[in-house]
Amino acid sequence: MIRIISGKYKGRYLFLPNPKVTRPTMDKVRQAIFSALKDKCINTISLDLFAGSGAYGIETISRGGKISYLNEKDKTTFKLLEKNVKQLNDAESTYNLSCLDYRLFLKKYKDIKFDLVFLDPPYHFKINDSIISYLYENNMLNENAVIVSEQDFKNKSVSNFLLKEYNYGRKYVGLYYFLGDRGE
Repeated sequence: MIRIISGKYKGRYLFLPNPKVTRPTMDKVRQAIFSALKDKCINTISLDLFAGSGAYGIETISRGGKISYLNEKDKTTFKLLEKNVKQLNDAESTYNLSCLDYRLFLKKYKDIKFDLVFLDPPYHFKINDSIISYLYENNMLNENAVIVSEQDFKNKSVSNFLLKEYNYGRKYVGLYYFLGDRGE
């Protein structure tokens, strides 16, 4: 089990999905990510596109986020995600759960603008930079948005974003800070 690190749900444990299907981010890595984000969770609309247990989205709400969109394609893992969210007091008003392929999710919710996005796809996927570009090109990011990219290889630079990368063992975590359109 993993726990929520800080905020109103601090210390709550979450049920974990099958490790053959997903790979939850360790508490110490999540703690380092949220320490780097500082107060970026407050009053945000967040997205965890490959939610698994929902730890990123739940942690964001725990730290003052407004609403968290949690998407998980695997149906069994999605049921566990629902269980984790339902154990919280404010689940109906602060969480939007979807069980979709990430491409369908992005098309369905193209009118939402996110402040904070978490990308932690399955091991073999090398898609984070293309998703970041898609979010930018489709105007799905608010000013000062931050995207957290977690993967097993170094993150690539993406136009219109400042990348700060951290390494935790075999994990590479990139924080992409949205610079906006400089021409506007």
